[in-house]
Amino acid sequence: MKRFWLLVLVFVYTLVLAEYVVVVRTEPFSWVYVDGIYRGITDINGVLVLTFQTPGQYRISVTKSFYLPFEGVVLVTQAGQAVVQASLKRAGQLRVFSNVYPVEVYAEDYYLGTIRSVKDTVLVPEGSQYLTFKASGYQPQTHMVNVAYAKETAVNLTLVEETLTVNLKIEPKTFSPNNDWYQDATSFYIYLSKPADLIVNVVDKSDRTVWTKSLKGKAGTNVLAWYGTGVEDGEYVVEVVARTPEESYTARETVFVDRSVYTYTKEKILTVSAIGLGAVLLLLLISSSR
Repeated sequence: MKRFWLLVLVFVYTLVLAEYVVVVRTEPFSWVYVDGIYRGITDINGVLVLTFQTPGQYRISVTKSFYLPFEGVVLVTQAGQAVVQASLKRAGQLRVFSNVYPVEVYAEDYYLGTIRSVKDTVLVPEGSQYLTFKASGYQPQTHMVNVAYAKETAVNLTLVEETLTVNLKIEPKTFSPNNDWYQDATSFYIYLSKPADLIVNVVDKSDRTVWTKSLKGKAGTNVLAWYGTGVEDGEYVVEVVARTPEESYTARETVFVDRSVYTYTKEKILTVSAIGLGAVLLLLLISSSR
C-alpha cells in the first residue's frame, strides 16, 4: 500500500513540475504573442523559448515591422519541446487614394486589409503582383503593383458604381404552415449588387398585400423568413422592390401555401426525445442504486 501511495505522489509531483516548452523560430527581434498576450521578443538568432505549465492548444502570433504577420496554432499534449517555424514575408506599405472608402485589398484572393481613409496603409508582400480592390456597391478593380521592402507605394483608384440588380429565390417554393415542424416556413433569398432600400410584399390573387417588410438591404445575400400566418392555402406572388437615390429594380416570384398534408414530424421528434430522456434517467437510476 505504501508503494502505491509513493507511486501516486511521484506521478502527481511529475505532473506539477512538468514543463511544456514551445520554441518559436522566426526573424530576429520579432514580437511574439500567445493567445493575444505579448510574451517576448526573439533574440538575434530569431529564437524565443516559451514555457507552459499545462497542455493545451495555443495561438501563436508573430509580428515585425515591414513583415506580414504570422499566426498559427500549436497543440501541446505532452511534456517536452515543440518547435513553431514562423516564416515571415518581407513587405512594404500601400496607400490608396480612392473616390470611395472603405476599400478592401486582396492579393490572389488573400485578404490583406481594409483602407478606411487616405491616412491608412496596409502591408503588402514585397515584389510585383496583382492587387484587387473592392468596395461595397462598386465594381472591383485589379492593378499590377510593384512593392519595395520597407517602402511606401501609392495607388490611385476611381471605382465605378455597380448597376443595381436584384435576384430573388424562394426555398421551399411550397410550404405548409401547419405546425408539424416540417417546412412550416419559407425563406426569401434576395441578392443585391449594391446596398439598397428593400420593400418585400406578399400579394394574393386578388392583388391584396397579405404581408410586407421594409429593410436596409446590404450588397450580397439578404434572407427573410415568411411563416404564412393568417393566410389561406393557395398561390401568392412575392414582390421585391429595391431602390437607391438613382435606381429602382423589381423582382417577382411565386410561392405556394399548402396545409393539406400533415407529416407528424413534431410527434415523431417528441416521441424519440422522450424515449431518449427516459433511457438516460433509467441509466442514472440504475447507477445510483448500485
